[in-house]
Amino acid sequence: MNTAHPRAGGDGHARTTIPTSADPSGSRALRYVADIIELHERLSYRQLPAEISGTPLYHAEDVHSGLITLTVRDSQIPARYLRGILGFRLAQYLRLSWISADLVYRTAAYHEPLPRPGQMESIHTVTLCSRTGRIRGYVGLSCSADPVSLPLDSPRRALFPTEAAHGIDLLGQYARPGLGTHQVFELKRFLRDQSMPLGIQHDRVPWHLMLGMGEAMIQLDDAIRLVLGDAKEHVALRHLRLAGFDLHVVEDTSPSLPSSDPLAPIYHQGVLAKPFVAPVPEDLPWYRDVVRSYMDGSSDLTSYHEMVARLAGRRQANGRPVIPRQRGGAA
Repeated sequence: MNTAHPRAGGDGHARTTIPTSADPSGSRALRYVADIIELHERLSYRQLPAEISGTPLYHAEDVHSGLITLTVRDSQIPARYLRGILGFRLAQYLRLSWISADLVYRTAAYHEPLPRPGQMESIHTVTLCSRTGRIRGYVGLSCSADPVSLPLDSPRRALFPTEAAHGIDLLGQYARPGLGTHQVFELKRFLRDQSMPLGIQHDRVPWHLMLGMGEAMIQLDDAIRLVLGDAKEHVALRHLRLAGFDLHVVEDTSPSLPSSDPLAPIYHQGVLAKPFVAPVPEDLPWYRDVVRSYMDGSSDLTSYHEMVARLAGRRQANGRPVIPRQRGGAA
């Protein structure tokens, strides 16, 4: 992992700005936050593909947009790169004011917490700019905290963070023999670099993340049976529906986290994320093939809107609900 030398306008990204926060954090905390954001803007991950241990779950290069996407487990990522990836997550949430600047400053954090030793492995999908090596997008699949796999309706199972924040049980309704908590993953941090300029990379990053995450689900098969999380209607929920997921969305929850939790500000917004859960669709490979062929130019689809129409058309043909129109243009 290298430090990129910034050039004026060289990468087309926006200048770092200090986020405002609801916390009474003070000027030193805000300066610290600005420094953390600046630090992670300068890091290059150009060598990451060569440094991965073993075969990635997914590795694709998009020559049309200059993007490289990798999907890997915790243990496949060298420690310094894993800290950097978790630092990208932190920096993006700081930009969005979705994490407490004051608590980040007080704990001198420069990345999100590392995985606990001995637990199951989480899965990370990272999209990089092939020219600069900068991270352009990220999504994670986070594993259960249960030391051993438990039935989904077990009173001893650990709640996933989404369930704890919203005060609901998302998994009990799916309980059946042979299905346990180690086959459930939580979708975390569906993020596009907030400093990206509009353009082809900006439009394609979410779909590369979906391809990487979807390929992991297809390859791992029975190891990932359910996904859950919370997301906003016209962002991750829309992408998941377009990828064939039949989401059970719980409306009208009142999520919160204690003020001691750095992520408490994420639930202090006007538009809140909705909790959801869904089985991995059996026809996920069909959706993957449509998106992948459009992205690599091998399909008959000539526009983003045609791709979306084909994905949505299959949902409707199978009797699934119509997907609401997206506000504000392409993904």
